[in-house]
Order: sequence, then C-alpha cells, then structure tokens
Amino acid sequence: MTALLIGGTPGTGKTEIASLIAKNLDAQLISVSDIVEKYGCIEEHDSDRATDVINEDCFVDAIIDTLDEMKGKIVIEGHYIDLVPREHVSDVFILRTHPAILKIRLIERGYPAEKIQENVEAEVIGVCQMDALDSFGEEIVKEIDTSELSPMDAVDAVLRLIGSRDGICTRIDWMDSLEETGQLDEFLSN
Repeated sequence: MTALLIGGTPGTGKTEIASLIAKNLDAQLISVSDIVEKYGCIEEHDSDRATDVINEDCFVDAIIDTLDEMKGKIVIEGHYIDLVPREHVSDVFILRTHPAILKIRLIERGYPAEKIQENVEAEVIGVCQMDALDSFGEEIVKEIDTSELSPMDAVDAVLRLIGSRDGICTRIDWMDSLEETGQLDEFLSN
C-alpha cells in the first residue's frame, strides 16, 4: 500500500488541504497526530514548547500496522511524515508559507510566542523540506507555496503534480529570498 503524504510546518494548511485532497481522490485520510494518540506514541509533553514529543519507533510501527490494514488510496497528513517508510510512499507534498504570513496564522491560533518563533524559524530554514528530501529524495518531494493560495487552489496544485517525476516543482528557499530583501533577521532569533 502506498500513500500520498502532506507535510509542513504548523499553519501551512496541511489538515484542511489534505482533507480536501482525500475527498477529491476518494481516499482514506490518516492524521499523524491521530495515529500517535491511538497507539500511545507520545513519549512526553514538553510544556516549555507546548508540544508533545513522540516515540519515533512507536510511530513507525504504528503507521506500518495502519497501512497494512488499509485498502485503496491513502492520504497521510501531519508533522513527522518523514518517518513513514519509503516503500509505503508514492508522493510527498510539503506545504510552505511565507514566514510573515505564517507568523500571523500562528498568532491567530493563540500559540505561545516561543512556539511561534520556533515554527517560523523552522519554516525559514526549511526543516520539513529537508527532512522530506532526506527521507524520500528529490524525485517524489514537491513543494507548494500556500502563502496566497486558497485551499482549493492548493489542492489543484497538488492534483496537477501527483505522480510527476519530471522535476517541474521548484524548491522554496525563504532564507535566500528574505536575505535578498533584508528581512532575514526579522524571522531568526539570536
């Protein structure tokens, strides 16, 4: 069983866009956070960062068990998609959002200042992008800039790129573009 993965920094639109993609493809939707909770893969709660720390081995075993039980098309969304074993993956989409827009979205969600800064920095650096590329390679990892896209426009972009292996997707480099405009220091802490 292979799955289409939707990942990205919190606030980039993963949950809503993955849900719409699953409906469009008549696929089953799996949320990484649901699997983590269902299988008891939370190792501890980091109250300083307002986040749970997962046991990665537990998650890998849980996602393999889940995929082995499923039939048909599958969409997996969430953080930690880079831990899904490669043999179970057909396409990977990393949703990206300009750091200024992402910061506003996270403030609107009521995230603590430290968590906002951590996630904005992760987006600037491209942590989700790098993790996905390390796990799955250039050929199947595609990026979608959701900064100015409606959820349906983002879905259309994903649907156009499913299965493509011709390198038409460009890499998003916020560090470079922010440095060019002199804004990089606004989004990185000392």
